[in-house]
Amino acid sequence: MKVVKVYDGTDPGGTPGRVFTASIGQEEITQDGAFLSWLMVGLKHAVATAAVVIETSVGLLSEYMLRIGSETRILMNMRQLCALMAFYFKELPFIWENTDATGNNFVGGVKVPVFAKMDATKKVSHSAAWVTQTNAATTTLAIDAYFDETDQGKKPVHAVAVSLTSAAATGYQLIDVILPQIGKLVGVIIQHATPFADGTIAVSIERLRLLINGQTHSQFNVLASSLGVPGVYNGTLEPIADLLNVFSFLDLRPSGLDLKTQEVKISIDVQDVSDAIVIIPVIEIG
Repeated sequence: MKVVKVYDGTDPGGTPGRVFTASIGQEEITQDGAFLSWLMVGLKHAVATAAVVIETSVGLLSEYMLRIGSETRILMNMRQLCALMAFYFKELPFIWENTDATGNNFVGGVKVPVFAKMDATKKVSHSAAWVTQTNAATTTLAIDAYFDETDQGKKPVHAVAVSLTSAAATGYQLIDVILPQIGKLVGVIIQHATPFADGTIAVSIERLRLLINGQTHSQFNVLASSLGVPGVYNGTLEPIADLLNVFSFLDLRPSGLDLKTQEVKISIDVQDVSDAIVIIPVIEIG
């Protein structure tokens, strides 16, 4: 395996990462191996005036896009990238959340699955959108690319966030998106508007159905089927819990669900109406 820095500051130097105080347009990643296995991402900022909670800090990276040729493979924000890592690799980032008005916050070691075969005719490119956050200053963004000579038995990953507002009435709502017919669905990540509350199940979506050609194939109850994340518990939460407790992880591995030969859509049971939510289908291509 070969590790190549993509975004960095002066090397050697005391700033770990590229200055990130404005959006970075689409830039090419040099292909330096047969397969791009994954990216590692880190985000840091100085704290100014008052403490900043980590879930606000990650809002600085409001959208990260990775493209292979003309195809978008990854499209989501930093908080969602952390959730994708937790779901796909069962691993967590490292976090420092400062509790006063000085010092720095940072989230690092965010592992983004790619597993794409390199092709000189298909440019690999990415971009990063920046959004200011109150009391967060002097932001830097660091990205390393991990190349290998084999595919490690993995299929390329497609994970594109679908943002929507839930219906204004309770009950089932069909999401008007046909999942791309490029491989198999290995899971779905739901980002709720609010996390599970103390003593109640107060989430935007209570259930999720996968429909094949209009007929219910699989039905998840988010209480029964959501995978747990270490550090997410009630009471006083660790920073990783504050970051990830808005997500439900629904897993279809190891076999997954074939998307290439059938039309698959998602329907959600809305019990907290008119919420801003996100659905992330995680697909392995091939």
